[in-house]
Amino acid sequence: MELYPGVIDTDLWQHASGLLARTYRHERHEVAAALRTRGGHVFTGVHVAGSAGRSSICAEGIALGAALTAGEREVEAVLAVLYRPSGTIRVIAPCGLCRELLYDYCPDASIYIHEGSTPAAPGGEVTAVGFSAAAPAPGVARRVLVRELMPGKNPRAW
Repeated sequence: MELYPGVIDTDLWQHASGLLARTYRHERHEVAAALRTRGGHVFTGVHVAGSAGRSSICAEGIALGAALTAGEREVEAVLAVLYRPSGTIRVIAPCGLCRELLYDYCPDASIYIHEGSTPAAPGGEVTAVGFSAAAPAPGVARRVLVRELMPGKNPRAW
């Protein structure tokens, strides 16, 4: 059975889920993102939860910052994954703030959105430091452009 048939970028999935497997911590690091530039380089980021609400930093923003720090400005695709202690891992869409940020820097980049029923448990066991998951959870994913999630938004003139 092919998971997320024909849509998901398996390389980005491996990078994001691999990072989350290494860094997962309940209520602190539950989301990871992988970003590919047009040059083929992959940058990753993990969500960093802060105790003061907006002091938290999303995984997509960290991945984008890593790419920009390395001098990479042309983003091709971004994929984020979420893991919960209930044993599910799935592709997630960027939050509203990340949509704004991605629109400002890469409106023509592809992103992935999970659709359908709640996915099944990953292929690994939950451990004290995280989990091991090699494949996406069953479900349907849709690839869209960042700009499609922001209808009516005008590009920012820097």
